Amino acid sequence: MDGHDQRNHQAGDGLSCPDCCLELQDYLDGTLEKKRSLSVFLHLRECESCRVDHDALRAVFAGLEALPALEAPADFDDKVLASVPYAAYQAMASLRRERVPVFLEEQFLPAWLRARATRLGGLLVTAAVAAVFIAGAGSGWLLAPGAAGLAPELLCRLQSAGRRLVGLSRAEG
Repeated sequence: MDGHDQRNHQAGDGLSCPDCCLELQDYLDGTLEKKRSLSVFLHLRECESCRVDHDALRAVFAGLEALPALEAPADFDDKVLASVPYAAYQAMASLRRERVPVFLEEQFLPAWLRARATRLGGLLVTAAVAAVFIAGAGSGWLLAPGAAGLAPELLCRLQSAGRRLVGLSRAEG
């Protein structure tokens, strides 16, 4: 058995050997938080077995870094796509969906604008303004609240109609 499997000791810093081994990659990458990195450093200073593992892993990384960079062949994408069986591609059809322009996506309009309460409230404001105008008591300044009340419903309806038109044009073409 490996020395790591048999030992349960901890070096003076409180980090166990198995924990140290688990942290070695991140330690060498420099992605550990400062305190944890210091614990690994102190453990490696005290523990010969973990230090040997650290040095071996560092040598592997150095060897990998020394390898020359390779460019993918120009036909790499074509070869990968050709290797995917058409039946598998067809089986994934349910996962794919037709894309519509971003402004036609439902989430394009803010949620508060799409909310039923906002749309209904806006229509009620528009109806009240229309009633005031029909009664003959309205003035020009009431047009702004009437138009603002109509805007949420109108935007949602226009977006929905746009999605239907895109769907119809794709179904025909």
